[in-house]
Order: sequence, then C-alpha cells, then structure tokens
Amino acid sequence: MKKIVRVLACALATACVLSACGGSQSTAGNAQSAAGSQGGASGDNGEKITLTYWGYSRHNLDFVQARIDAFNEQNPDIEVVYEVMSDNYDNNLELAFQGNQAPDIFSVKGGSVVSYVKKGMAKSLDEYLTDEIKANHGDTLYLENINSYKGEVYSLTQTGNPFRLIYNKDIFERAGLDPEAPPTTLEEVRAAAKTITEKLSGEGVYGFAMNMKSAYSALFRSVDECAARSGLYPYNYDTGRYEFDGYAQVAKVFRDMYADGSFFPGAEGLDIDPLRAQFALGNIGMYMSGYWEVGVYDGQFPTDQNWAAAPMPTLTGEVLGKTDLNGAGVSDMISSSCEHPEAAWKFLEFMNDVDYLAEYQKEGYGLVVVPAVAEIAEPSDTYGSEYFTVRDDEYVRPAPPHRAGMALDGQTYWDVFNAYIMGEGSEDATAIVEELETRYNAALDAALEAGEFDPIVNS
Repeated sequence: MKKIVRVLACALATACVLSACGGSQSTAGNAQSAAGSQGGASGDNGEKITLTYWGYSRHNLDFVQARIDAFNEQNPDIEVVYEVMSDNYDNNLELAFQGNQAPDIFSVKGGSVVSYVKKGMAKSLDEYLTDEIKANHGDTLYLENINSYKGEVYSLTQTGNPFRLIYNKDIFERAGLDPEAPPTTLEEVRAAAKTITEKLSGEGVYGFAMNMKSAYSALFRSVDECAARSGLYPYNYDTGRYEFDGYAQVAKVFRDMYADGSFFPGAEGLDIDPLRAQFALGNIGMYMSGYWEVGVYDGQFPTDQNWAAAPMPTLTGEVLGKTDLNGAGVSDMISSSCEHPEAAWKFLEFMNDVDYLAEYQKEGYGLVVVPAVAEIAEPSDTYGSEYFTVRDDEYVRPAPPHRAGMALDGQTYWDVFNAYIMGEGSEDATAIVEELETRYNAALDAALEAGEFDPIVNS
C-alpha cells in the first residue's frame, strides 16, 4: 500500500454542466440525455444505445470529453453523453432517481460509495471484474466503505487528493510577508491574512477565502485537514467514537480570522468556482484546497498569478496526525436503473485503461492510485503539481462512518461549525461539542447495532 500512496494526488472528478434537474447542458453535440427512457438508453432492436454520464467537476472537462469522444467513435452502437452538475450534485441525483430520470453512470462524491449503495442507486461491479482489472488494481480494488461495501466493488479506484495551503507569492511580498516562508501554524495564517487585508484591501485584495455557501465543501478542504494534521479527528480511529473538542479548537481560529475581517467579502454566499476566479485575478492571498487546483489554473481559470502551495498548517506547527488522500478509491458507478449495464461497463473499462490513466496523471489532473499505472506513469510537469507531491503524513484512510452513509438526525458537523465560524448560531463551543458528540455517537451506535458497519478502529 505504501507504493500506492506515494503515487497518489488530485481529484478524479468527472464532468461539467447542469443536468435535467437543474438547468442542464450536455457536452455532446446533441441533446440525447436523461430526458429519454429510464436509465437514458435510447432503445432496443439494434438501435444505438445512449448512455448518460453525470459528474461534478470542471477542471478536467476537456481531457475527459476527448476520451469520451474517442469511445463514441470506436463504438458506433453506443453514445455516451457527458453532463456536469456544479451545484447540488447529490440532491439532483436523488431527484433524478425519484423521477425515473437517473443517469446510467455517475461519479461518486464525498469519498465513499456507501450512501449511494444504501439508497439503492448503484449496481455492483463484481460480475464484470476481469483478471486484468484485478491484477491492475491490486490491493486498491477492495477498499471497504470507500469503493466497496460489504465485500462488493461499486467503483474502480483511480486518483486521490492531498490538500495544501494555496497562496499568492506576489501578494505576500506586497504585504511585507516572506513568500518563501508560508505559515505553518493556524495562528500564523490568521496573522498573515490580517496583514494582507489591512495593507491591500483598499485595492480589493483580502487575506483569506473560504467558499462557505456550501458548508461541506468549505470545511472538508480546510478545517478537516488542518485538524487531522494536528492529530485531531472528529472520528477517533483509536476509540471508535466521535470526539469534537479538538476540531472545535481548529474551527475557532477560522472563526477569529472571519471576525478579524480577513475573509474575502461575501464568504457566506461564495462557491468554490467564484473563489477560484477571484484568486486567479489576484484578489485573494490564501485559501485551502486539493490537488485538483493544478488543473483548475491550467485550464478552467488560466492565470499568470505567481501562486504556490504549502503543507496544511496545524495548531502548533507540529505534525501530530495524518491527512486523508481525498477521493482515493472512488470514481464512477453504474446506476441501478441502467437498462444497458454491459454497455456501461464497456465504457468504464475504456475510462480505466492503464495508458489513459497514466496520461491523465502526466497532464496534471491527478496522481493515480492504481498500481499498474504507478509503474508506468510519468510525473506531471503542469505548473503547481510540484507542490502536491504526496508526503509521508498523507494516506488512504478508512472512511469514517459519517462519510460512509451513517444516518444522522439534525445538522452535520460541517453545517454547525460553518455557522460557528461566521458567528451565527451558538457561540458556546463546549455546548456545540457536547451536542454533536451526543448526536453522532447515538447515530453510530444505531448503525453498528443494525449491522450497517463493522466497528472502524485502528488495528
């Protein structure tokens, strides 16, 4: 597994447009999509099969679309129509299933297939796994509660993402900060953000940004990772229980930074793409995100800004824990409602070709976890990729229950702490911790009692 982890980094996302449930647009030349029969197939009796494929990321759109075009050209009996949903992906996916408009193939979001499987949205891939697939994927083929659940595979491993503090070196220099010595503690991040804002906000430049319109999207790429690298996990892998006190300590520094006025204005309504656009324009000093940003600034938001990336800061400057290689082990699933699963599997095989994945890595879209790809893939020379070399404190972590479909009553901890950071809701961190631990551990006990999970603890 160590060999695999060393070659990991960047997100596999899959597409980019809006779908039938939210104002959709297709990247294919025609509009044959989910508006057809259930599952998106165009018909039987020798007619061409149309498969709809949903994803949620834009940074690799052109590269992935070119591969889809090649598949369509080589398989005249099948047409894959590629669609991307940038907002409310999972909600719209559920609505599509409820309305018999589900895509045939869809990307996994959130680092685990389990929630999709438990909702009856996904088809097992076990019957299609060939000896070649098994040999190529090795011990990444069955990552329990990540790409597999209760011993069955639902998606094939592809890439993972290390996270970094991304910063503008020129802005640092203009603010009198050393661009070669980025912050290593969260208080240093706060101080740098305050300095940048005080000195440059008159020019429209602010020290820090978070895309807080989506609590999960904002916090999983920032507070989660800073806490983990500080050895503070919401889910304690040693005890098998939820413990939020350390997480609250990390969130408080972000709360203080927000109260300082150092956040880019309008953070509460900011999505990740508008944030990226502002960073590309040179209006944001720092933010936190994953390796997919390399592809974002190479293609989606081309920029001439002198940006760099540094290891995620911790509470004390010490590295006391390990961070997750986000998304490792998950990629695309075949819908349970797909009327032509054999055609869908043929497409997935094509998209998991070893040479194609090696090229995906070389072009800077992600470092691939598949062992057979690791053996042949060259490192990317795309600007920024050098900052995301996988470190010893980054690994493929077992998916904790809350990322693996655990049913929860009430708000997620991301929602609660997102509000806390912005000064909304309770200001009492102790009360927040107690309430979250009560709810999360009750949900965990119920899931374990129902046999939905085996205990997830360090062995």
